[in-house]
Amino acid sequence: MTGIRGVGKTTTARIIAKALNCIGDGSKEDPSFEICNNCSPCKSINNGNFLDVIEVDAASRTGVDGIREIIDSVIYSPNNARYKVYIIDEVHMLSNAAFNALLKTLEEPPQNVKFIFATTEIKKIPATIISRCQKFDLQRVDLKTLSNHLQNICQNESISYEIDSISHICKASEGSVRDALSLLDQAASLCGDDIKEQIVLNMLGLSGYEKNIELFELCLSNQCSEALKVYDDILQNGVQPLQIISNLLEISHLASKINVIKSDTNMTEPIQKKISEFSTNGLPKLVRLWQILIKSFEELKYAPNEEQAGSMAIIKLCYGSSLPDPSQFLEKITVQTNTQSDNKQTKVSKTKNYKEKTIEDNITDYKEEKSENDQTKVSEAHSQDKLNKEVIVNNEEKSENFKIPDSFESMLDLLLKNKESLLHAQLINNVHLVSFEKQSIKLRLKFKSETEILKKLSSTLESITNKKWSITHSEENGEKTVVEKQIIELNKQKEQIKANPHFAEVFKHFPQAEITSIENKKSN
Repeated sequence: MTGIRGVGKTTTARIIAKALNCIGDGSKEDPSFEICNNCSPCKSINNGNFLDVIEVDAASRTGVDGIREIIDSVIYSPNNARYKVYIIDEVHMLSNAAFNALLKTLEEPPQNVKFIFATTEIKKIPATIISRCQKFDLQRVDLKTLSNHLQNICQNESISYEIDSISHICKASEGSVRDALSLLDQAASLCGDDIKEQIVLNMLGLSGYEKNIELFELCLSNQCSEALKVYDDILQNGVQPLQIISNLLEISHLASKINVIKSDTNMTEPIQKKISEFSTNGLPKLVRLWQILIKSFEELKYAPNEEQAGSMAIIKLCYGSSLPDPSQFLEKITVQTNTQSDNKQTKVSKTKNYKEKTIEDNITDYKEEKSENDQTKVSEAHSQDKLNKEVIVNNEEKSENFKIPDSFESMLDLLLKNKESLLHAQLINNVHLVSFEKQSIKLRLKFKSETEILKKLSSTLESITNKKWSITHSEENGEKTVVEKQIIELNKQKEQIKANPHFAEVFKHFPQAEITSIENKKSN
């Protein structure tokens, strides 16, 4: 039987023990879950004095000696029952040696013996034990079922109550029936069988829950100084810093939950309405605040001063809420990049149109604008005309001085000068030169599938030189790639260095040494 504390693991084990041994009116010969609760075994088990149902506390018998007593007594038949039942509570507390001692008995138990284990930490049970058992997971009791159970108890015990007080007790018990009953008993004693919500809130340390909501709201709006004042006020009311962070965690969780499912029936109407306003801040921000709070909760446990650590958590929460959302940040960067790109394209387009205009076009534009513009714009048009002449002259000079590459190497240098590094890298690694003539190149591709390189090279050279280029693929072997030539040359230089008497002595003493690179430094 596995599950959290107070969900009925040991009680279920006792019920199973009764089902195994119930004899009814004496006519039952086999186990049955139709328990009468009137026969001698049932009454004795209910009273806890049935000799053949043995409850063992593993927390006080963790060693082999305690298990050895069980193993020695297993061989004996039941006294006056159908089965001898061993209920071992908190079985995860047993040592590894004790578990190993129990293995053989569990694998081949006597026919009239049953073992029932109960634990809250199933992960601590060895796999060899679990594989020899049937495992039943007892779930947490949901809030509605637990609330109905407590209300029935209050009615049977003539205890008056406020419905919200029962809800607070159920949530504080975290699905444990035993915890809920203990809190209900405590609340009934404090309230004199008239349970009030405010007294329950004080008892649970949840008094002034609205203050926690106010604190969370201030943190969301980055009002740090006001948030710290509210934090100090809550501390003055006797609430511990760890409880404050826990309350903020709950609010963050509820706001995120409402953001997803739009409502939460486990909250009272005013609280749900207020917390639902926080959900409009967006799920990413709420999740970020949750991460800050959960980290702060762990830090508070080990902090030398909880109050100071709590204050730092509030400060982190305030400034964390003002951080930009990642999606908005990326969108902003994208907009800025697109704007810069558009501005750049606009400038390029204007420059291109400006360069392509002839003197006659500018004079025509000037005549058309003359009727609309004042004398100042006329002088600007004259300046523009003069500048156009200078640009045209400069362009003509550049085109006359521009030299068409006459070799494959000069063509590669031209690509680098025009910032075509990717195309340059593809050519020196994957292309074998077959022939190079004026504006006509034959190449063999290392990988036939990369024909896009040829198209890219043709368009790039045409764009740079304003001349048509013929780039064709050939099946001839051609020369080695530029990188292969560089490797051959590097190996030649390495051999020359190794042949040098000074370096030969080094390799003699260090045969595993290698020359990884060669640098030529120019002397001053």
